[in-house]
Amino acid sequence: MTNSSPPRRRTGRMIAALLMGGLLLSPTVTARADDKAPEGPPTRAEFSKLQNDVREQRALIIQMMQTEQQRYDLLLHLLQGQGGGTPLPGLSSAPAAPGPAAPAAEGSAPEKPSERPEHVSARRAGPGTIEGRVSVSGGSADEVYVYVENVKMPVKNHKTFEIRQEGRQFHPRVAVVQTGTNLVFPNMDAIYHNVFSNSPHNTFDLGTYQAGDKARSVVVSGPGVVDIFCNLHQKMSAKVLVVPSVLYAKVHPDGIFRIDNVPTGVRRIVAWSPDTKPETQRVAVEGMTQVSFTLQHQEASAHSNKFGQAYGSYRD
Repeated sequence: MTNSSPPRRRTGRMIAALLMGGLLLSPTVTARADDKAPEGPPTRAEFSKLQNDVREQRALIIQMMQTEQQRYDLLLHLLQGQGGGTPLPGLSSAPAAPGPAAPAAEGSAPEKPSERPEHVSARRAGPGTIEGRVSVSGGSADEVYVYVENVKMPVKNHKTFEIRQEGRQFHPRVAVVQTGTNLVFPNMDAIYHNVFSNSPHNTFDLGTYQAGDKARSVVVSGPGVVDIFCNLHQKMSAKVLVVPSVLYAKVHPDGIFRIDNVPTGVRRIVAWSPDTKPETQRVAVEGMTQVSFTLQHQEASAHSNKFGQAYGSYRD
């Protein structure tokens, strides 16, 4: 029987050294933060940033451990002559490369696929939670949303969202939907409207129709902000934020928000409102993660018609 103790001890020592290096890195970051920080307790933003730095270091150490394990497996494979040589004393057998599964014998249970340690760890880690606060500088914002940008999920049950054209306005004027949602625009006015958008990834022109005509619709397939206008009435406008998943939340009037069931890992978190510039932060999600935003208010700019030209006299 082949003795596998020596390489396991060497691997254990290597992992212990990496973990010790991670422990040494965290106090170093803390010391540097303390050197630059003014006297008194740290602010909530400074504490949140320090937590994110430690989480990113931890994720880097895990990635280094996985890389070293892959290098060890490759070296072991080469020493054994790619599976054709005699195993060296003290080295365990290298894992077989994945290939087409052989047909199972009749009546036998199907074999479960092998799992790498990193896959098992990710499964056990479970989702995390992101919570924090959003403030607006230079004005106020009635509707603010925070969402996870780099997680995609399929739309279930072919969702439909209705935006009415009534009183020469869109209702609602602000909405958040997931990619793949069907936007429906019924015309409740006795006059004609022409709904269109020239926004990237979601450009459309629904043509001219009035009350009584069949409501026209469009499926928004790309994430981002969709600016919606009427080609006949310049004052008609709406904004629809298209997000890639259900991982979003509307910020409460006190500025607090919370998003549950966020997959662990490095995530891009975006705060958005129709009256401000969006802000993005990159955070390492693990367990409970704190993040804060300060949005800058901006005035709305004039828009053109669907041909990129100024509106004519009929523009109310």
